[in-house]
Amino acid sequence: MEPFPKVDNVCAIAIDLPGFSDLITANVYAVGSGPLTLIDAAPKFPGAFETLKGQLEQGGRDLNDIERIIFTHGHVDHFGLAARIREEVGRPIPCFVHAEDAWRVTAETYREEMFDKAGERLMALVDMPPEEVAKIRERFSLFAMLCDPIFDVKVMEDGDVFEGDDYRLEVIHTPGHTPGTCCLYETRQKVLYSGDHIIKHITPNPLFELRKEILRDPEYQSLKEYIRSLEKVKGIDARYVFPGHGAFVEDLPELIQSYRGHHRERMERIWGALKKSSRPLYHIIDEVFDFVPEYDGFLAISEIMVHLELLIEEGRAELADPGPPSYYRAIG
Repeated sequence: MEPFPKVDNVCAIAIDLPGFSDLITANVYAVGSGPLTLIDAAPKFPGAFETLKGQLEQGGRDLNDIERIIFTHGHVDHFGLAARIREEVGRPIPCFVHAEDAWRVTAETYREEMFDKAGERLMALVDMPPEEVAKIRERFSLFAMLCDPIFDVKVMEDGDVFEGDDYRLEVIHTPGHTPGTCCLYETRQKVLYSGDHIIKHITPNPLFELRKEILRDPEYQSLKEYIRSLEKVKGIDARYVFPGHGAFVEDLPELIQSYRGHHRERMERIWGALKKSSRPLYHIIDEVFDFVPEYDGFLAISEIMVHLELLIEEGRAELADPGPPSYYRAIG
């Protein structure tokens, strides 16, 4: 992977993710020349903490310099090491996440994001075979091992500002990947820290939300919000975009345009598959995707679901039989 460009008072740390080749790396950013703001905290992979600590020291910084940690969203690969960092320095470093994602990182509820009854119900509705559900359950059980909970996470909102002597980070709420996903814009160096909202080498997943009843908007639609959020950052004057995974980005508008084309093509594939015959969604996976890794059946269903929500809103698809399993059909 191409090295990150040198930016004053920024230490970019890329931690390899063995077994997750689609993501390449988990990226952590230490911002500031004195007290540091750490953006994301990587998953609890073997050796990840040592890599984080070592690269900080190579950049002339130290874990004890960390003043706060900001999570771009509440997924385990972005907050997993925060508790270990706190333990190492011996003090409760303040940790921030958007209010909509706070439940994902807390001690009481962080494991609820793992595959539970809501996931089981969805898999029954799409008619996924039991052996495939077992693979997903196994995959999700591994995720729970990649993090420790944060007992006292603090919430942030759109427009909040975090400042140091030589940086100013503005919070930009960009829901879609999760309801609480945020980007952080450093106004002095013109760097956008994009988490999983913008990634260079893959199109980020607006994940289907299983628990809409706990959100501020119970009618929340992931893909619809993701497209709105892309427009929100499209015009930002960013020299660089530093993402949560993989390489940095220089041409943000061009990349966003490619995302929009990808999602429109995906919608057309789903509509075309349902036009052939009304059926449960598991049975259109092979027509929608050229390839799905063995343990990524949930991500495939999630992507179909978020596109289907827009097709239904546009009047191009409808629920034919609520089931279970549920049957959908194309209109027009």
